[in-house]
Amino acid sequence: MVSVAEYLYRRGRNYYFLIKIPTDLKAHFGGRQHLVKSLKTSSLSEAKAAVEPLRGKTKTAFILMRSGILTPEQMEIALSHLQEKKKPQAQEKMLSDAIRMYLEEKKPNLKKRTLRDYETIFAKNVAIIGDRDINAVTREDVVRLRSTLMAEGVSQRTCNTHIVHLSSMFKWAVRLTLCPINCAEGLILTLTGRHDSERKRFDTKDLQMIFATIPLKDGDECNVWIPLIALYSGMRKEEICQLQRADIRQEEGVWVFDINCKGEKTTKTEAGLRLVPIHSVLIQIGFLEFCRVRAKGRDTGNLWGFIQWRESWGKKWGGQFNHWFATNIQTEKGKVFHSFRHTVVDELKQLGEPKELVSELIGHVVNDMTFGRYGKGYSVHVLRKAIERLSYDIDLSRINTFIAKCHERSL
Repeated sequence: MVSVAEYLYRRGRNYYFLIKIPTDLKAHFGGRQHLVKSLKTSSLSEAKAAVEPLRGKTKTAFILMRSGILTPEQMEIALSHLQEKKKPQAQEKMLSDAIRMYLEEKKPNLKKRTLRDYETIFAKNVAIIGDRDINAVTREDVVRLRSTLMAEGVSQRTCNTHIVHLSSMFKWAVRLTLCPINCAEGLILTLTGRHDSERKRFDTKDLQMIFATIPLKDGDECNVWIPLIALYSGMRKEEICQLQRADIRQEEGVWVFDINCKGEKTTKTEAGLRLVPIHSVLIQIGFLEFCRVRAKGRDTGNLWGFIQWRESWGKKWGGQFNHWFATNIQTEKGKVFHSFRHTVVDELKQLGEPKELVSELIGHVVNDMTFGRYGKGYSVHVLRKAIERLSYDIDLSRINTFIAKCHERSL
């Protein structure tokens, strides 16, 4: 503490009253040398004004304590008035403990895969910030977390995902009085560039190269149908890779992909539960026959014969596709398997299809009071009309020849 004037000291930004306890009275104070009281101000003028009356009251109390006229009860009252009242200490809660409590509360409403993603993000946060008392974590720590992630090559959007999750946890912790402030609030990065430029759509040249060169293996038609379904439906990779034979069915006379959560299947959001009409191009080149005759899992289990790994049906196949694409086709950053989905959305957008219809087709929440809350979803007949508008100027002769050979072998 720094002495500013007699009985007045500063510690940090705040001022304190400090007075030496007379030797003959130290026993009443547990042998302490000084009395210290916070003046609860960072203003020097306010501190000086508060010191003098406090000094007078304290010296008067010392005189009374020496006088011998105070009863034991009065002595206790005098001592309690003189000594700084200590706030009850909150039990120390480590950052990792708070995160664990937060995730335990959210766990019932999270899918296992989502929970694992949360755990991975928070583990990285703790590794960079350090596992300390949650009250000791500062905004500077969160800024350091952000800078470290960026230095490691993490994208701005992914970095913001870390900050958003951390901020949500601190907001929850403040509500439970585990800490006084949300030190991650307002620290997300301002993204450079448009959101729709992070993942790019495929152009005609990309699509032609993919279907002209993608590896085709005897007895394995995954590399044919999975990309084609993505191109003519906009379905997510995981949605395609978890399909079962029973999910290929008719609804009101229309052949559809029934995207559902039956068994071990999952969808990214509730809006992902939907029916997507099967494009006539897929039917014409033999998709229904493939499902009925040649699909590895046509009788039981996964349509493609895939095995679920860490709750994902498409991670292995998707990784192989992206590696092949990056090695042989990719000329522009931002193009991956997910670009099929962006291609479909952009095609429908350019064709003038209503955004509510496109959102329903691809499994996005309709963020509109009228269309999102009222009325039923679009009929499969309306959805089919939109799907049938998808048309690409690409040569599929190589694919058709391969499918024909697969058919001949199955006879």
